[in-house]
Amino acid sequence: MKIEWRKVTWYSKAIALGLFVLLPFFGFWFGASYGAARQHTEDVFAVSPAAAPVNALPAYYENTAAWQTDGNFSGWSIAYPIDFPTTDNYRPASIPNWRQGTPGGPGIQMFRLTIPKVFEPQTNFSDAALTVGMSSSSAAVAQCLVPESTYRPQPTSTVDLNSIPFTVFHFSDVGAGNLYDTTSYRTIHAGACWAVEYTIHSAQLGNYPSSYGLRQFDAAKLQDVLSRIVGTFKFD
Repeated sequence: MKIEWRKVTWYSKAIALGLFVLLPFFGFWFGASYGAARQHTEDVFAVSPAAAPVNALPAYYENTAAWQTDGNFSGWSIAYPIDFPTTDNYRPASIPNWRQGTPGGPGIQMFRLTIPKVFEPQTNFSDAALTVGMSSSSAAVAQCLVPESTYRPQPTSTVDLNSIPFTVFHFSDVGAGNLYDTTSYRTIHAGACWAVEYTIHSAQLGNYPSSYGLRQFDAAKLQDVLSRIVGTFKFD
């Protein structure tokens, strides 16, 4: 049978009519399917990064056995992540501000660790400092386990750090749009007051223009890593 392509026949009319009717439906179906597939892909990429807990720590910060250990040759030791800057006082000199709050007398600050701002980028976190100090001053020992009188009363608790009982104090201070939250672990050991404490320094989020795109820092994340560092403190 010879097909005459340029000749209009009844079946060519039927095919043309079928295409005219079916093509719009096919186009609508294809567009809807494509749109749904694209939206699913965008949802996956938008949701997946946020699926992890905000305060999740990288494995290294959870594995205290892999940290650097510092003993300062003084009958005690503490471990910490190696990427946090530290200062050791190998030639201890008595200073009035050897610990946070009201020291009650001069003492020695033997160790200081800093968590820099880059630990919580694009937030209102400024820095955090952890110190180890001690004082044999009678006034310091007398006030060692007494709540801070210059701050609002805060609840206290007790905890054992490697079989040594510590009293835990919490207090805060504010100034010029900055907030300082301190947690202080204190005990009397060998006739001296020992203080292992950390202060988290942040700024009021409202101090920054909205164009900076800053978010509230993850306090739980900071508390987690700092409490882990404190938990490694022990007397030899």
